Amino acid sequence: MAGFDLTTEVVVSAVLALACGAQVNSAYSSSPLTDEQLSVYSGFLDKFSALHIKNLSKITLPLDFNGFPEGRPCLAGIELENDNSSDALRTAHAFGPEITKGRELSLVDPLEQTKLLEQRKAASANQSNSAAQSGNDLNFLVFSEIAFDTKHKFAILKYLLVCGEHCDSGATLVMEKIAGRWTTSSRRPCAMFVN
Repeated sequence: MAGFDLTTEVVVSAVLALACGAQVNSAYSSSPLTDEQLSVYSGFLDKFSALHIKNLSKITLPLDFNGFPEGRPCLAGIELENDNSSDALRTAHAFGPEITKGRELSLVDPLEQTKLLEQRKAASANQSNSAAQSGNDLNFLVFSEIAFDTKHKFAILKYLLVCGEHCDSGATLVMEKIAGRWTTSSRRPCAMFVN
């Protein structure tokens, strides 16, 4: 991409990681996401399609357990694979175009995320711009890596919906595999946050 700057990518990723509470010293994995991981992310996108998310961060962030209540009650009865040494806690992946298939969804890199935030800020200052471009067009979704339970019946992931410089919300969810499809669990979100 013309004008793409690795420094910008690192800075924006670090800011987003801090917003999510993720560890900044993550390692980028060159291996593609597995079919099962893609299925979990797709399950989320299907379940929350009413949000009309138009942009998805091309890069995942490491999962973290910041903001969880003491003892992680939302994970009661779920035995995570390699709980504290899991790759999900220290790696990041890039999405390929397969995640957008059949969806009105664009993958955005950190530079494009910065541009979306700048456009959002300008649109807020100038109401005529905001009329020309829907607010949802400027929002973007960031996913964490996924931690699975030992039986791969449950998957834990964090998401962040960024809608402006001081506007983001998200949660850590337990997804459950029911009849071969990943869906939000009957469990309440493990942790929610709004800025």
